[in-house]
Amino acid sequence: MHQVDVGLFVGDDWRVKPNLTLSYGLRYETQSNMGDRHDFAPRLAMAWAPKTKSGKSNTVLRAGFGMFYDRLPLSATLTAQRFNGIVEQQYVVQNPDFFPNVPTRPQLAGFQTTQTIQQIDARIRSPYLMNYAVTVERQLPKNTTVAMSYNGAHYLHLFRSNDINAPVPGSGLNPLGRPGPVFLVESAGLYNQNQLFVNVNSKINSGFSLFGYYVLNKAMSNTDGINTFPANPYNFSGEYGPALTDVRHRGNVGGSINFRWNIRVSPFFVLQTGAPFDITTGSDLYGTTLFNARPGMGTPGKPGLIATPYGLLDPNPTPGEVLLGRNSGRGPRQITMNLRVAKTIGFGGEKKGAVKGGDQPGRPSGGGGGGGGTGGMVPAAVGGGGMGNVIGRPTTTRRYNLSLSMSVRNLLNHNNPGPIIGNVTSPLFGLSNMIAGNPNGEGFYETANNRRLEMQIRFSF
Repeated sequence: MHQVDVGLFVGDDWRVKPNLTLSYGLRYETQSNMGDRHDFAPRLAMAWAPKTKSGKSNTVLRAGFGMFYDRLPLSATLTAQRFNGIVEQQYVVQNPDFFPNVPTRPQLAGFQTTQTIQQIDARIRSPYLMNYAVTVERQLPKNTTVAMSYNGAHYLHLFRSNDINAPVPGSGLNPLGRPGPVFLVESAGLYNQNQLFVNVNSKINSGFSLFGYYVLNKAMSNTDGINTFPANPYNFSGEYGPALTDVRHRGNVGGSINFRWNIRVSPFFVLQTGAPFDITTGSDLYGTTLFNARPGMGTPGKPGLIATPYGLLDPNPTPGEVLLGRNSGRGPRQITMNLRVAKTIGFGGEKKGAVKGGDQPGRPSGGGGGGGGTGGMVPAAVGGGGMGNVIGRPTTTRRYNLSLSMSVRNLLNHNNPGPIIGNVTSPLFGLSNMIAGNPNGEGFYETANNRRLEMQIRFSF
């Protein structure tokens, strides 16, 4: 198996006026395992700084539009060739009772089995994003910058999958004339997103800086990736709903403070509202060998209904019953407070050109030089302001510096749950049996100990 990707790009910047710049470009992309050969992606952007009567400009307006194409993963092509029903055969056994003795292939004939085949639609094409954004940035007094941005995204032809051989409702017959699911990768997905950003960056003085941002976000789609299947293979209503990226509010605040005695403190606080999750029945209602069927919006009085925060849900919906929409659940908020404390010990002779006497009152010598503060903000090297007796420089004036630092992750020891269980028939519905985070290369979660302390030593010269 091989795959060839081709990408060509041409672009230019045109400075129309000293305060007006236009940027434009064109990109072409294609790949060998898709028949689509018309993927041209134009880009256009501008930056304008209107001048005041004094001839200065404290405001910058930026706007842009661009198209961006995605590629079909090589893994999808390999999977389709692997599970084509010949090269490697995959079976689904209904109600297996042979564990731990795995049966041989001839023995599988004695069980109720179905073979799973995976294919890629011959008409598949590259998904593309149309992205547009407008930003206004304003320079305020006291070394403070505020920026507001709107970002819109319209994705077409996203990848998703469907069982094209699911039993036809009412007849139970398979459209392809043989039993067993056939999972087809299609480029029929849709994604829309609107975001509003507010960024604040303030360097109050040389030893005290703050930054923060807030995002208001809404994202809707009918797929969350190539492995997204519709709940009902013959009815796509209710599939267009909140995307997994539909976290409505997200923000953080951080900064860096350089105290005297070469100590630096860098707090970083993150808060976001809950992400959506899909609510399912936990059963295969449509003969697809998948367990992603969604419950119905039950009518009071019908037996078997389950009371949930999302209403009375029916795990066994009847034909024609209105089903719950995709990703209708909403998880809890996430809160994280990180803190980094660093102290620098200087020794050896003075650096050439260094300002001496930094430890005298009113002329502090500096904060922790052991790495930048959270968020990469490194203040300048001169103290000042009303905090002159406590604010210092980020480094000492000595030739050699030994920095001792400690980073505390999740200082508040707040429990941030991982993926929410959406099976409405599970006793753990709406809860999580793991904490948030991604496993490392060894299979362990770096967030296993919710509050985590890390010690670091750095020597510079």
